[in-house]
Amino acid sequence: LNFQIGAPLINYGSSQSINYGETTRFKPYVDPTAYEDPNQALSEFTNNVDPSLIRITEVIGSGEFGEVCKGVLQPSFRMTSSDISQVQTVAIKTLKPGSSDKAKSDFLMEASIMGQFTHENVIRLIGVVTKNEPIMIVIEYMENGSLDQFLRKNDNGVLELMQIIDMLRGISAGMKYLTEKGFVHRVILHHF
Repeated sequence: LNFQIGAPLINYGSSQSINYGETTRFKPYVDPTAYEDPNQALSEFTNNVDPSLIRITEVIGSGEFGEVCKGVLQPSFRMTSSDISQVQTVAIKTLKPGSSDKAKSDFLMEASIMGQFTHENVIRLIGVVTKNEPIMIVIEYMENGSLDQFLRKNDNGVLELMQIIDMLRGISAGMKYLTEKGFVHRVILHHF
């Protein structure tokens, strides 16, 4: 979950819209496994990023499929105005070269899922690199790391009660949004 302001809502998925209030319209979550061809879901819910616009600056961790890096994404006139207009610090998940087709499919399914969400309290997908190796998922960078890491680092009474309440409000808002979209986040309880 994210505590930074994200991009404006954009419509994805089926043609059926749901109206939640006067100013918020969005599409329900579509399970990427519902597509016969996983590449169709990927092209519908993600943007391709030119790998020449990405510069990895450091490895910050590792995940199930490969490394997680910090880097920068250069602006491109080929990107739409809702994307980026200046150099942006990003997190980059990479797929280990030589990974199986199943690992590649599972890795990119994460991007197809993330690409459907646009909320200030949910980490935003920026795009994917699929035509070059390493295959990458580019997401917004969280300066303080993951929420569970942040809480463990600050488990010494440094956080004020109002900071904790604000975090809980952000988590609640993000989870409410995901629930309203019809998505069940199965990993969040694992972290607490």
